[in-house]
Amino acid sequence: MGESTNNTQEQARLVQHGKRGKMNPNHRYLLIVNPEAGSRRTMQALPEIDHLLRKRGAKFEFHFTDEPGHATQLVQEIGRDFDVVVSVGGDGTINEILNGMPELDMPLGIIPIGTGNDFARSCSIPVDSVTTAIDILLAHDVKTLDVGEVNGRRFINVMGIGFEGRANDIGQKLSFLKGAPKYIIAIGFTFFSYKRIPMHIEFNDMVLDEDMFLLSIGNGWNVGGGLQLTPKAQLDDGVFDLCVVKNIGKMRIISNFLKLYDGTITDLPEIEQYKTNKILIESDVAIPVHTDGERVLPVPHRFDVSIHPAAQQMIGNWSADKRQLG
Repeated sequence: MGESTNNTQEQARLVQHGKRGKMNPNHRYLLIVNPEAGSRRTMQALPEIDHLLRKRGAKFEFHFTDEPGHATQLVQEIGRDFDVVVSVGGDGTINEILNGMPELDMPLGIIPIGTGNDFARSCSIPVDSVTTAIDILLAHDVKTLDVGEVNGRRFINVMGIGFEGRANDIGQKLSFLKGAPKYIIAIGFTFFSYKRIPMHIEFNDMVLDEDMFLLSIGNGWNVGGGLQLTPKAQLDDGVFDLCVVKNIGKMRIISNFLKLYDGTITDLPEIEQYKTNKILIESDVAIPVHTDGERVLPVPHRFDVSIHPAAQQMIGNWSADKRQLG
């Protein structure tokens, strides 16, 4: 995988801040590889990952998933034999690993080679350089993050409900595409078929009984290949950022679509933002939902969503987050 000028500049920044060369030689890394992630780009990247880790003197093992849910099983079975668990794949692989780690007091790292890589973006890890991702991994800059839970299953980045959930469903069928173009096309297709869904929503002291366009529950701040519905979300503040859109016209979305990339979509009056640590969502009809880009199946009619503060150690590029959050 080639390096761009931006990647070289990022590596220089890591050197400048003393982030390279601080690997603990005693750490053992469990690299859980999803062979199907990123249209099988993980398998193409493995020789480079192996070379870079050996060059840096890291102790590691590759273990491969062979079916949905296998990453969770691997963590539960062998995670205790290592010091760091590393996801080599996309957001779905991270989500599966996360759900195997509640009993393990150890950090989770990322080498992002998926389709959207949204959680890696929320951790300020570049998604286009294996070398830089490994530099960040071995620098071992750990922060303890909050973790969301819905109906007993954990998520760490975003839960998308309604329009966002339906667009995610369509995007998963576009396996021949990757990154932002995949999600943009999925959003376009969703426009033609999606209708607002009646929902009963409770959070804080509010009750909403309305037809809803979408809800986005953000622990992180990236979704859909870099879109920002909760641009000021923080991974360690003990609350979700909740984006509520009751109704919005199609042309209104199209004409303001670029605001989803620069974090200014919240300037629109149709976009309501709240902070909360617990949400109840109910509906008489099936609601399309994703957690960290993974479909929630079978689709329930009730979602109990809560946050676990400071629940998971995470290796990230934390000093690179330059957002103005005030």
